[in-house]
Amino acid sequence: MSNILLVSATKLEHHDDELFGHPIHIVGIGKVEAAINTQKLIDEHNPDIIVNFGSVGSLKDYKPGEVLEIGMVYNDFYAGTIHNYRPLKLSQSGIRCFTTDTFYELEVDYHHSYNFRIDHCDVVDMELYSIAKSCIDAKKIIYSYKWVSDDGSTEDWQANAAIGYNNFKDIFYERFCKKMA
Repeated sequence: MSNILLVSATKLEHHDDELFGHPIHIVGIGKVEAAINTQKLIDEHNPDIIVNFGSVGSLKDYKPGEVLEIGMVYNDFYAGTIHNYRPLKLSQSGIRCFTTDTFYELEVDYHHSYNFRIDHCDVVDMELYSIAKSCIDAKKIIYSYKWVSDDGSTEDWQANAAIGYNNFKDIFYERFCKKMA
C-alpha cells in the first residue's frame, strides 16, 4: 500500500479532517506557507505519493465544480535574465496552472511575463508551484487535482468549492483508494 499524503491550502475548501482514512494536512495559503509546510510534512511522513487538491480560478472556459488534473504549473516569479523559473511537469494532462501570490484581476496592468503566463494557462491558484517544487526536490511523486471555484468572481466561491470537493472525492476514491479496498 502506498503512503499517501493529502495536502490542501485551507480547510475552507473542504471542511474535513480526513478522506477515506487519509488525514488531510493543511499547508496554508500562498507560496511561502505552502512550501515550508509541505517540506515539513514530507520530512515528518516520508510519503510515497503527495496528492494536492483545492480550488482554482478559471482562466479559460471551465465550469464551477469541474475537477482538473494539473499537468504543468507555472510560477509568477520574474527576475529578468538573472533567473528563469521553468514550469514544473506533474502529469501528462494538458491542464496548465499559474501560481501567483496575488488575486488575478482583469483590469490590472501586469508585467508582460505575467500576462504571457496568464494567457498560456488554464487556471490560477496560490500554492501549487511551491507544493510541487518541494515534492520534486524531495524526489516524491505529486498529483494535483483542482476544482474550478470561480472565474474571478468570489460570490459563489463556497458553494462552488463544495461541489468541486464532492467531485474530487469520487476521483480520489477511484484513483487512489479503490485498489486498496
